[in-house]
Amino acid sequence: MTDAVAVDPLGRQLGRAIRAARESAGISMRALAARCGLSQPFLSAVERGLSMPSIATLYRIAEALEVAPSTLLPDESHGDVQVIRAGEGPLVPSSERPGSAVGRVVLSDDDQGVEVYEYVTDAGADLDVWYAHDGRKVLHLIEGRLCVELDGHDDVHLGPGDCLVHAARIPHRWSIEGDAPVRLFLVVLRDRV
Repeated sequence: MTDAVAVDPLGRQLGRAIRAARESAGISMRALAARCGLSQPFLSAVERGLSMPSIATLYRIAEALEVAPSTLLPDESHGDVQVIRAGEGPLVPSSERPGSAVGRVVLSDDDQGVEVYEYVTDAGADLDVWYAHDGRKVLHLIEGRLCVELDGHDDVHLGPGDCLVHAARIPHRWSIEGDAPVRLFLVVLRDRV
């Protein structure tokens, strides 16, 4: 957990969803923690809503439970028309490290297999976490400069207005270039079975 993320009702909903998925799968808390490389006390705090897992940890938990990460996030859908106001949505750090960048979950719709995150962060924030999972990623940079490392591929340097689409199974990570703040939208498109 980072100091920047306050525990709120959405964190408690996420914890309940993780606990329900774990119990439904018949996995003990200790076994799930081991599968995810987490401590059992940290996982317990997450399930009780006292700690918010990072996006990387949420993905590891979902993979261990064999569910899409979006199934663990609170369902904010409200029918055919939905408005998400500025600042709405749970805040999720990119890792458990101090100074980790914090993203806002704008939309999580498991039925459609889509997750949308907004990141607004300064140059000093830590985004340096490797990810790999199923589906595709669409990263649209609004402000600032970003380098995206894609394992086995050339680095991609993005500026304002640039968009990168790639298979999410390719191990990848981001780093902020320069001193300007970064604002971006990340869309995760899940493979539908």
